[in-house]
Amino acid sequence: MDVNDYLVRLEDNLMLGSARWTADFTESFWEYPMGDVVFDMFVTATVRPKGFFLSKVAAWLTTPNYYVACFAYSQDPELKHLHPVLNTIATFLKQQEFAWAWLVVPQEGPFSRKAKSMVQSTTLREIGIALVDLSSQEVVNSESHVGRRLVKIVRCFK
Repeated sequence: MDVNDYLVRLEDNLMLGSARWTADFTESFWEYPMGDVVFDMFVTATVRPKGFFLSKVAAWLTTPNYYVACFAYSQDPELKHLHPVLNTIATFLKQQEFAWAWLVVPQEGPFSRKAKSMVQSTTLREIGIALVDLSSQEVVNSESHVGRRLVKIVRCFK
């Protein structure tokens, strides 16, 4: 599986698959420029669920309407520019008043030990990171709550 095929599957999983239990992903943008970074894919969502009339009313009364996003970025598999990418996402979250975001870094091969340790040691609470090795289907994620939740979403290989 190549990166583009994976991104199509990820987009489908976000909008129609298991990610719908986390957020209602509704808009998807490909080759999205943001600052000095061009993301392969950028998908936005709201946390407030939709449903039939009574569940909409209950959700409106009990659930805050947080905005969330998922970013995919495959141009830097060695993560040499991870901090500028994370700064771009953090700035976006702050300016647009989004609650949290996921960053998915897919690659057709293994990640270096250094890249894996960088992601596992990341302590950002509002940004979850996942490295996705498409050849071995291995996923390495950040240890924040948002990062741990991301593991189930990015496993869309089949």
